[in-house]
Amino acid sequence: MTGHSGDPRSLRHASAETRPNFMDATFSMTTQALRRRLNIPDDAEKVLIFGESSHWDPNWLYTSEEYFERFVASNLDQALDALVQEPRRVYSIECMFFLRMYWERRPEKQALLRELLNSGRLRLTSSGVTTADTLLPSSEALLRDWLLGQEWLREQGIEQEPTLAYFTDSFGATPHLPTLLRAAGFDGTAITRVDGMYFPGCELPIPGKFPRPGSSAFRLLKEERSLDFIWRDSNGAEVLCHWNAFTYGQGDMLAYAGLSRVYLARVAFQRRSEGHIARRIQGYVKQLAPYARTPYLFCPIGFDFVEPIPDLVALLDRYNRRRYPHTGVWAVNAGLDDYLALVEGHRDRLPVLELDPNPYWTGFYTARPTLKARCHRLADDLLLAEKLTCLPKHAPVQDRVNRELREPWWQAAVSNHHDFITGTSPDRVVQEEQLPWLAEAIARVDAILDELAPSAAAISPEQTSASPPSWTREGSLVRVRTPFHELVWDEHAGGALVQWLDIETGASLLTGPSFDLLSNRDSGGLWRMGYEFTGGIWKEQARASQQRIPLQVQSRGEAVEVISECMLEGEMFRRRAWVTAASPVVHFLVEGKAAEGRSVIVRFQTEVRGQILSMDSPGGVVERPPQRVYRPTFWPLHRFLHVHDRQGGRGLAVMQALPGAAAWQPQGQLDLVAARNATQEKAFGLIGIPGNPASGHEQEAYRFHFALLFTPAGDWRAHGIHRLAWSMRPGPWDDAGLRQGLADALLAVDAEDVRIAAIKPAWRGGGMIVRLEAPAPLSHPIHVQSPRHPVARAWQCDARERDIRPLDVDAQGVAVSMDAAIVTLRLTFAPPSPHQAP
Repeated sequence: MTGHSGDPRSLRHASAETRPNFMDATFSMTTQALRRRLNIPDDAEKVLIFGESSHWDPNWLYTSEEYFERFVASNLDQALDALVQEPRRVYSIECMFFLRMYWERRPEKQALLRELLNSGRLRLTSSGVTTADTLLPSSEALLRDWLLGQEWLREQGIEQEPTLAYFTDSFGATPHLPTLLRAAGFDGTAITRVDGMYFPGCELPIPGKFPRPGSSAFRLLKEERSLDFIWRDSNGAEVLCHWNAFTYGQGDMLAYAGLSRVYLARVAFQRRSEGHIARRIQGYVKQLAPYARTPYLFCPIGFDFVEPIPDLVALLDRYNRRRYPHTGVWAVNAGLDDYLALVEGHRDRLPVLELDPNPYWTGFYTARPTLKARCHRLADDLLLAEKLTCLPKHAPVQDRVNRELREPWWQAAVSNHHDFITGTSPDRVVQEEQLPWLAEAIARVDAILDELAPSAAAISPEQTSASPPSWTREGSLVRVRTPFHELVWDEHAGGALVQWLDIETGASLLTGPSFDLLSNRDSGGLWRMGYEFTGGIWKEQARASQQRIPLQVQSRGEAVEVISECMLEGEMFRRRAWVTAASPVVHFLVEGKAAEGRSVIVRFQTEVRGQILSMDSPGGVVERPPQRVYRPTFWPLHRFLHVHDRQGGRGLAVMQALPGAAAWQPQGQLDLVAARNATQEKAFGLIGIPGNPASGHEQEAYRFHFALLFTPAGDWRAHGIHRLAWSMRPGPWDDAGLRQGLADALLAVDAEDVRIAAIKPAWRGGGMIVRLEAPAPLSHPIHVQSPRHPVARAWQCDARERDIRPLDVDAQGVAVSMDAAIVTLRLTFAPPSPHQAP
């Protein structure tokens, strides 16, 4: 962190080549300097570090205005007063959303804020606009979150550049969080909610039933017995991670008696006696010490909207004077980054884990799907607009347009929040604030796109001479034949697919009615499905294949489309399948809204018997088992799922245009969540769960688009499933994406497994930022070229646009080593020659 010359983590802004080996004597000396700065005695063998903050959700149960006026302004006023009164005190802020609001509405506080932030006494535990969910947004949306917050700080003259990103309350995390964090220049993190853990107020069973066997919590608590670990993902990226096994507000009641200081159920009374403080500290040590492999214990203070503890440093000083000689435990207020720096001095004691902290909850993967679709549309449109501004013909308006994109980008980053894109806010907040924010931002970006490029309807799509597949109707059956397969739908089976033949082998790929719709009673809600908790209900109520449903067939260009409509518990659903003769990939669309208290599933019954689920997540590709923690297990499906085995059997790939949820049964059953309208978690039909207080109702029909491909033996790489997923648009039924061709001509990459995720004007150093993304690191270098203007100079930088190293530029373009799944470049270009076409 800048502003603290004694902070060892400030060293980690250097490039990979110059970063020190934190196991050597130099780091050991720096650790001692940090202990001295924190006034930790040399003989203290056990140190309890209280990291104080307050978790501020932008708009969860209340709107942002309500939260600011009721809690945040007062919280921050008190925090600033406390920092002034106690010069050794450290208070942390998780994200920029409310800090920016406070900065703008309290101009008289700006000088004090800048001083405290630049000195490091007001500490930042991330540069993000929000504490994001990392399972549902795209990688690029998450990287922009951290960039936007960092740029806002820089524009205000605030020098602090956090080296950690703290995910206080996110419901699980992408298993490739290390890749994303390292791409943005972070090397430490902390998380709270992992699969299989006990969290007060969220579970009906007693704590003794946790951690659940086979979960991440079980591994950390029972097998590794460590809350600190080196998180290494499948790409080889590593970050130091701490897990708050006892919640992110473990230390909130240090100087209080009662139940909680959380605003939702505040039952707390100040109790500041020496004996009370000592007993609290003893209790925290008893919880934490069995899982500490180093002398350091971290106790977070900071549940939702809690105010600072008065005289925190004085209370800890008193404890140390009177109790430390007897307990051997030194208590200190410091930052989470201080804690991680101290722990890293003992890195060799920590386990190295490839962690997938999912599924924690599974209902939020598909709660409020139309809201999620708008979040993704906004981010995608912003990326397209940025690329278009980089076209040479738009140079005169580039600066203006990118200024106009800043606020929509801020709204896109806010939508990453773990109670926004997740759909876990109540109806009132969604309707009054979240949807209007998205609508306004989308309208502003649409206007910019119309300025930069013709409307989608005016762009002529690439013409094709391909003929549609042949099809026939035989009584109740519709048969479609392509060079790859023969598919049969049956009206007597509810319009379901009843046959899928592989033309080459003659093999039948289905074992029962498929592309079937099932409506399940779901007593879950916005966070969870009904099968996830004691007393929950998850039970089939109706299915399309039990009806007789007419089929319509029509040819559209190179495709044949098979359409059916059915009622499920009073709601109309339309199914569409899109088959071409040019590709073995079959596209499907389900349109409709689930009945209240229901989740609608699309089911395929196949002959595939794979046991390995390869799934992409933001930052990479992970292998998962068919089941974990829950029965069934719905996993977060980001863009693709490939089911296969290592014995050479057939596989099945699922590709989606937007994130969703998928469950796989080893007997070959694939379930996808098509629509969900579960309103609130209720156990036994009537008992609410305190940790899941919000209720919500889906108001709109959702267009659920996905595609299937049966594959021969081989994994996702062998069949290029990632490339197929990259090309997924909202659907072959839409004209969306036609503008993309204009932007894609800007740059070229000579590697089919690398895509250009973003092109934008640089905010630091000038030139153009280019983000390269691959499903995994490559073993060979690649080249990036500009077809129109030669690259003059190039640098590798991080996603916060801080240069790391210069790169070579030769006749082939910019030479890039894709030794990470995400690589960011900054390019400057030679001026065009006078005779060069624009």
